[in-house]
Amino acid sequence: MVSKIRNIFWIFISIGVVVIFLLYKVLVLSLLINGIPIMREHYDIANLIANVIDIISIIILLLIFKMKVSKGSMKGCAKGICVYGLPITAFSVFYSVQAIYWIFNGHAGLYGHKLVEKLVVNLSLYLTVGIEEELIFRGVVLNCIFRKNKTIVLGCLYSGLLFGLAHLENLIWGEDMNPVTIWSTIIFGCIVGFVWSVIYLRTKSLWSVILLHFAWDFSEYCNYMMAIERYRYSGSYNFLVRQIPVIIIMLIVAIVILHRNNSNKLLELYEENNL
Repeated sequence: MVSKIRNIFWIFISIGVVVIFLLYKVLVLSLLINGIPIMREHYDIANLIANVIDIISIIILLLIFKMKVSKGSMKGCAKGICVYGLPITAFSVFYSVQAIYWIFNGHAGLYGHKLVEKLVVNLSLYLTVGIEEELIFRGVVLNCIFRKNKTIVLGCLYSGLLFGLAHLENLIWGEDMNPVTIWSTIIFGCIVGFVWSVIYLRTKSLWSVILLHFAWDFSEYCNYMMAIERYRYSGSYNFLVRQIPVIIIMLIVAIVILHRNNSNKLLELYEENNL
């Protein structure tokens, strides 16, 4: 009975952390935009600065509460990207290159001479998004879950669920997103959040999931730019459809990893390599 209460306690702690994190993100970005008027004209840059502030805040939080995150080795990182995450890596690179090539090949339209600047800023932006969100969902959340609960599958499912539900913020901020896109993003978020948790535990490398996260988000952004040029938002749904096979393949990969690897061994590796 006491053990169950402790498990529930840490589950609520992790929910609280995610809620506070989302509110803090909104607060930091709002302060930047309202406190520095020029930032209203440079939303992407304001978002990038806000993300850097968020990352520093999360690292301080980890240090204060003595939560260790496994950074892993180069080998683990490469394995996560080129073996377990290969479907995401190949998909993201292919569609990012395709979209960028199409836009540069005489379709700069709305972006004009600022196209390169916009791509560089957003490349940096989505890298910080990957660092920020993986620190929270694969770092802090898994730390909270595994403090008392030693069930690998439950921890990965829970981390994925919170990651997906965090995208409910698009209901408020996603003014240019249609309902299908918003709810697809939430569902996809739950699945890839689960997958990235499994890959993180298997490779012991936070950087592997950070880079997979970055590649996935940046490819979405590049195709979003292309969709604006082609269809003025109506084309964004097509890219979501293309993501479905990759999501299914990655879910199968995660299940195979869990099936082939002893859960206790994965947990031991996780605890040993939290540096």
